[in-house]
Amino acid sequence: MSSELDQEAPAILIWLPEGLIPDAASFTVKSVDVAQGTEDWPHFSDAFRYAMNVPRSDERLPWIQVGDRTISPEELRRMYAPRGHELN
Repeated sequence: MSSELDQEAPAILIWLPEGLIPDAASFTVKSVDVAQGTEDWPHFSDAFRYAMNVPRSDERLPWIQVGDRTISPEELRRMYAPRGHELN
């Protein structure tokens, strides 16, 4: 996990179909259907662990916003991958 992010900062997690990129409004939409809306997390570290470990059966990918930074699924995967297993 990235050390440059404040692990205790509040975060917002959304799930979008592969290929979609969220805009600023995407993180403010509250939906009655939790699967389509935002999920507020008290700490980035909790949202990150959940996003990387929850079993999924669809093509939606996690995006996390911390402060004014939006973290893509690709960046989340790089944060999750243990450094010792990276290929050169």
